[in-house]
Amino acid sequence: MLNETKDLDRRLHIARGLYYGSYKSPRVLLWAIGVIILVVMMAKLWPNCEHDNIYYTNPPLELSQIKNVIPIIDKMLPFNKARTKAIQRIGPHNKQVLDVIICGMLGDFWADKIPGNQIPGIRFNIEQSISNTAYIHHLTLFFYKLGYCARPIPTLVKKSDKVIENRFNYRLSLFTFTNFIWIFDSFYKTVNGKNIKCVPFFIVEYLTPIGLAHWICQDGSYQKGQGIKIATNCFTFEECKFLATFLSQNYHLKTSVIRTGTPDQWCISIWKESLPLLQQIVNPYFIPEMKYKLGYF
Repeated sequence: MLNETKDLDRRLHIARGLYYGSYKSPRVLLWAIGVIILVVMMAKLWPNCEHDNIYYTNPPLELSQIKNVIPIIDKMLPFNKARTKAIQRIGPHNKQVLDVIICGMLGDFWADKIPGNQIPGIRFNIEQSISNTAYIHHLTLFFYKLGYCARPIPTLVKKSDKVIENRFNYRLSLFTFTNFIWIFDSFYKTVNGKNIKCVPFFIVEYLTPIGLAHWICQDGSYQKGQGIKIATNCFTFEECKFLATFLSQNYHLKTSVIRTGTPDQWCISIWKESLPLLQQIVNPYFIPEMKYKLGYF
């Protein structure tokens, strides 16, 4: 109702200008300036249109630089308002956002399907332990600056743990989008009434250096004298082999799929010989606090 009122006000304002001849001489300059301002505002306010490489650049921008680059006006966009209905959040989404989300689904991201009046919406979430505080804050700020979450810091949530009392994680939940349903449907298959993660074939389009960096930040670990191990326990051997083969063919990394010690669970190993090349590929997207996962100490 409020949006309809605002639309009516704008139309009445335009109609008044036409009725009183605001466009006629000597007001031609005034009218022209108004049109220019309108066009510029429309271009500036289109969600994500100017964010494509602001946060992730090579070399990366400092936080102080990012604050100066991201316009304050973004906070006014319906796209990134917490109370905006999911069906009204339609993007467009820049490629880096999709890379981080989709490769995050290989890692620690999970998706919730939220029922809607017309079509369901999809909300992506990720939790990290206190030891990865720097990374989850970094990730939250990235999405917040682009209008994908409500707060610039993650939420602290208490976990029920019989071994460790008062255990806490940090959780990031993105806004709900109806046009992310294709990602949900591609990553989940229903087995015995439960949603099981799987690897979609289009992953090769999004497993870019930035996507690979976030995948390693979430599920990678440095194995001294061996290289990098990526936890892919929830995927089948064939899916792990598919991912390992892509890393070998696309990035020329030496990889193998190895057993985890648990039946029917596998992980991907990136050999120590390929560690310098891997570091070169993902370094621009790694924050200093997470470089221990690449063998830096």
